[in-house]
Amino acid sequence: MNLKRTVLWMILVLSSPQAMADLDFLAELGIHVGGDDLITATFTDGSTAKIKAGEVLALDLGVAWDMGMMEGRVTGGWKFDSISAVDGDIDFSRFTHQFILLFKTGDWRFGGGYAYHFDVEIDGSGAASVADSEFDDALGWTAQMNYFFTEKAYVGLVYTDIEYDRLATLGNSTKTFDASSIAFTIGGRW
Repeated sequence: MNLKRTVLWMILVLSSPQAMADLDFLAELGIHVGGDDLITATFTDGSTAKIKAGEVLALDLGVAWDMGMMEGRVTGGWKFDSISAVDGDIDFSRFTHQFILLFKTGDWRFGGGYAYHFDVEIDGSGAASVADSEFDDALGWTAQMNYFFTEKAYVGLVYTDIEYDRLATLGNSTKTFDASSIAFTIGGRW
């Protein structure tokens, strides 16, 4: 299903009076691990730090609606990682969008959908300014499992399968990186 049809479907579902009555806002914080090494920084003492394509911190905001035995979610967010040193910093950031359908069984939710990442870039400053890189927007898929420990608060596990294609800009060659990750999340609805 392409993105335009998905957006149209979401508009139709959300515009029904019943969907609006069962609509909640949600916020979710995730700690992600995984993906290929994007960059390795070597410090003056010989130690190193790495940024991986699927890591590390993500904040998502969105809406969720109850559809009986199912729950739908549309979120937008920001995913970030960084390395800091005295003579420069490296920041890796991207914006995210997800559409997810979850099946409900008691306090549990299971399901999946698509993940879209855009404005994917590495920004270096100071001595690390040579690290600058830009990537194509990326479309992947995600699977989730959530446990609601209260009526509106949950913890979960999320798997995202996605790849980033580095653009041949800023002195870099084109290359594809696996940006898949597994995340522990905590979220709430209101």
